[in-house]
Amino acid sequence: MLGNAPRSFLVKNVHICVENTPLYELLKVLLTEWGYRLTDNPEDDPLLIISEGLPHPAGFKHRLTLSSSHYHDNHRLEVPLTIETLYLALENHFHRTPRNHIRINMEWPIRVKVRGQQFDTSTLTIADRGIRFVSPIELAHEEEMEIHIEREDETYDLHAKAVYSIMGREIGRGDRIEVGAVCTPLSKKDRDSIRSRIIGSYLNRVRPILGSNLFAEALHQLNLTRMSEAIANADKN
Repeated sequence: MLGNAPRSFLVKNVHICVENTPLYELLKVLLTEWGYRLTDNPEDDPLLIISEGLPHPAGFKHRLTLSSSHYHDNHRLEVPLTIETLYLALENHFHRTPRNHIRINMEWPIRVKVRGQQFDTSTLTIADRGIRFVSPIELAHEEEMEIHIEREDETYDLHAKAVYSIMGREIGRGDRIEVGAVCTPLSKKDRDSIRSRIIGSYLNRVRPILGSNLFAEALHQLNLTRMSEAIANADKN
């Protein structure tokens, strides 16, 4: 799920051609949060994200269409948008081996039980099928562990296997050990809940940039779970 250690830097250029202002502003901020670079220059070879029915700007070779129809694939997405399908469509365009699960860089306190011992640590990345976390010990490939997470009123007790262990100094992050683990099996309830938290957290980062009024309008362009929407609107003034 998490694949190998973090991938090499890739310039990911995107051009947005969307006439709905709240959706346009939401996409600008969300894609920037995901590490995409916005450009108007076709020579940057960007992915064109365009509303169905708008004329295709000259010079853009790659296209992702936002449509009101119920049909969607890697080149066409339905509006209201599902954040996960947008994330995965972009992954499939920019990476030969795309990530198949939405993820976010976020620190959650967790407790790991492995080799008959346990330690408290924190996550670096959360995905709806796995976790990357700081570990005091190096773990072998496919070494099994139990991960305990508490978030607000929910508890996750996950069984996981190590995918990789890497020294932080190898990727410029000091002497700590980073472990990527895939959770298997993961119940649909837990997976849906974690995914909703990821999506809600992304939107919670977007909200203060857009402002409350524009953000509220933009939410109408999205297909969200109740949990995602609640997190997105958490602590608003």
